[in-house]
Amino acid sequence: MKRTILFCLLFIAVLLTAQTEVTLWHSYRGNEKDAIMQVVDNFNKANSEVKIKALGIPYDAFPDKITAAIPRGKGPDIFIFAHDRIGGWVEAGIIEPIDFYLEEDISGNFVEGAWKPMQYKSSMYGLPMSLKSIILFYNTNIIKTPPKTTDEMIAMAKKHTDSANGKYGLVYEIANFYYHACWLQGFGGNIFNDKDIPVLNSPENIRSFQFAQDLFLKEKIVPPEVSNVLVTTLFNEGKAGMVISGPWFRGEIEGVPYEVELLPVISEINKPAIPFMSSEGVLMSAKSKNKGASFEAMKYLISKEAAFIFATVGNQPVALKSVYERPEVKNDKYLPKFKAQIMNSRPMPSIPQMTSVWSPASTAINAAVNGSDPKQTLDEAQSKVMRTLKAAGYIK
Repeated sequence: MKRTILFCLLFIAVLLTAQTEVTLWHSYRGNEKDAIMQVVDNFNKANSEVKIKALGIPYDAFPDKITAAIPRGKGPDIFIFAHDRIGGWVEAGIIEPIDFYLEEDISGNFVEGAWKPMQYKSSMYGLPMSLKSIILFYNTNIIKTPPKTTDEMIAMAKKHTDSANGKYGLVYEIANFYYHACWLQGFGGNIFNDKDIPVLNSPENIRSFQFAQDLFLKEKIVPPEVSNVLVTTLFNEGKAGMVISGPWFRGEIEGVPYEVELLPVISEINKPAIPFMSSEGVLMSAKSKNKGASFEAMKYLISKEAAFIFATVGNQPVALKSVYERPEVKNDKYLPKFKAQIMNSRPMPSIPQMTSVWSPASTAINAAVNGSDPKQTLDEAQSKVMRTLKAAGYIK
């Protein structure tokens, strides 16, 4: 009897030892976090040999943590992030191509614009999970009809701004370059020219910086030092008439009646704001010691079961086409607007040079919003990016 019990214990120990743990990093919060945890739990319950261990990382720190941890053999086996860093991470040897693991062409399973951004130099580096861009949210107790133009947006925002009492008509991360891109591209600006040379200080970009500065300093409709926490707090307290944010914001709204609308047409040029579009996907670390198991986990994260949870629990505009045929998703009140905005967006550049742009561009928009000359701030950003790219050999 004792020998039988001992044998059983040894057998269980062998099974536990054979189990492979795949570490997953994500930056989800709110409903998106609820969705990823539900998906991971479902996977772990259905699999005895591979288990996913999920870890949330603050979004602002995420790229630096990936860049620092993986080359040292630390960090995750797989992680969820937008496509814009793929080029830089490939060149740095941080992420693994997954062509070897793809048994067939599955690109047709995804909505337009989701698959290609996951590629770099003809190789595939990620599996798309969702498409995201920013959009206009508005409190229907405050704003009855959403603005169609920036002139209307400014007029409405001024009407509902009472800074003395902490109320603002428009709230968004005005000094964050990701959010500012909707105005920059709307004014006809670009980050790179057709030869991948930075053009940060172009006249169109300068005009967009002036527009943001005017919103803050002249019109005074946006609060100072806006963070994502402040955006959520003001909206939930009924102190923000309109908010510019992405689909992740839906999970942070508590008890406020709201609708969403496409970003307005820029009155000065009669053209719509054009935000960044990100194809968000799951990527594999080049240093993962469990690449086969990691890919099994990646496949599950884009499965029909997982995508349905991301759409209905996480409120994400998911990348998998078939999910939109299900009535719970097809009849969603907000997804059609998000999809329409995504179709009027522009994919973030994913070339390695983009990594060198984020910090100088963010510094520039922050300085301009707070009163520095837009041209000067962009001239300085352009010079810094050019020096960095020349030193790295991208520009001769």
